[in-house]
Amino acid sequence: MAVYVPIVDAVLGALPSSWWTDDPDYVDSGYTLSTTSTGRVNGAAANGWLDLAPYWVEQL
Repeated sequence: MAVYVPIVDAVLGALPSSWWTDDPDYVDSGYTLSTTSTGRVNGAAANGWLDLAPYWVEQL
């Protein structure tokens, strides 16, 4: 696993310092990787909510 350390360090180093602060403009994170969830769900820190509904994209 130590092979990936330089990659992780590079990614973390590229993030702006404001990403780590408690910014009042930031509301919440929503994770929407689902194919079956519907309805209202709380965000990761319970500071916001989202309404989920299926949306299908036709194959090209």
